[in-house]
Amino acid sequence: MKRVPNCIPTAMLLALLCAGSAQAITPMLRELEDAFIRIGEQVRPAVVNVESEQEQPDGDDRAQRPPGIEDFFKFYNIPMPDPEAPRSRHRPVASGSGFIFDKDGHIITNNHVIDGAKTIKVRLFNGNEYQAEMVGSDADTDIAVIKLKDPPADLHVAEFANSDNIKVGQFAIALGSPRGLEGSLSFGHVSALGRDTLQLPIYLRFQNFIQTDAAINFGNSGGPLVDIDGKVMGMNTAIDAVGESLGFAIPINMIKEVAPQLIASGKVTRGFLGVDGIMDMKDIVTGTTKPEEFAEALGLPDTHGAYVNLGAIAESPAEKAGIKKDDVIRKINGEPIIGAQDLVNKVSALPPGATVKLEIWRDKAAKEIELTLAEYPGDVRKARLGKAALGMRVQELTP
Repeated sequence: MKRVPNCIPTAMLLALLCAGSAQAITPMLRELEDAFIRIGEQVRPAVVNVESEQEQPDGDDRAQRPPGIEDFFKFYNIPMPDPEAPRSRHRPVASGSGFIFDKDGHIITNNHVIDGAKTIKVRLFNGNEYQAEMVGSDADTDIAVIKLKDPPADLHVAEFANSDNIKVGQFAIALGSPRGLEGSLSFGHVSALGRDTLQLPIYLRFQNFIQTDAAINFGNSGGPLVDIDGKVMGMNTAIDAVGESLGFAIPINMIKEVAPQLIASGKVTRGFLGVDGIMDMKDIVTGTTKPEEFAEALGLPDTHGAYVNLGAIAESPAEKAGIKKDDVIRKINGEPIIGAQDLVNKVSALPPGATVKLEIWRDKAAKEIELTLAEYPGDVRKARLGKAALGMRVQELTP
């Protein structure tokens, strides 16, 4: 595909039009328009709709109704569901998007799209439907892989970019099924990179989101975010429900690391150190104290490192190696540690059983510790803010 120059912002094009240069600028606008049309034609065949169903137990709906729900239905003049009416044991609980990973029928989507699914149905761009099965999922990154049970031979596989090369300001095109409207395409720009510590409805241990102003809505989850070459640079995952033009996508390079492990073994294996309550310097200080002042009190030359706030987890590699509360982990295998999340990322990228050398700061001096990583056992906080909060599970109402 011919690459369209992205050095001419929309504002400049509009300014030229307003200045009476419409006739001269029209060919450039036409080229830009044709490029977006070609991107849609190129990528849409690799984008799928994913619908999952979860088994629901039989029971009296009246016993499960929250207080005041009858008044809600009356106020909005909505008929109350008849609790005596027969109802299916299977109801759709999630509808999202995905994209084809390989000719074997593996499809990438979000874990939250298929989480808890008893059955999964995939609809291709040509309208053909297929049953799919779970291959593996990673709740820590919200990445999942499913597979068509009887894939056709002519699957259109998505092409992948290198998300390390993404620049703020470049064009971004989001595809998927927003609100079930399959085959949708919207375009905008990459508005920021490396977004983390987002307050999402689900707990994600790893966040390194691409931020985009391309329109992303419910149902886009799992769909691709592509560049102007039609190559996938990320997977649409989250939106800011109260903001405007704030969408977030998982970088494709993270998917390239996770998906092959899920296909091979159904899970992702990560190294585990076992330090508890690690923090950045900026998150430790309170009041008028500055991070630089806290670092100076510890004798540190700068504010880099992961501060061990609570100590080591029992029986963990960190405890066995003697890591203590108030230590600052500065390096791992000679690589500097910028902060707490950087330590988590670097340790998680190593396999269980790997021997690592840590440089820690204790009693105003550097000290080297060698230890062997264990396997990350999983995190119990995955529902910190989400569907299990307050004991509630949110679903769309159906007739």
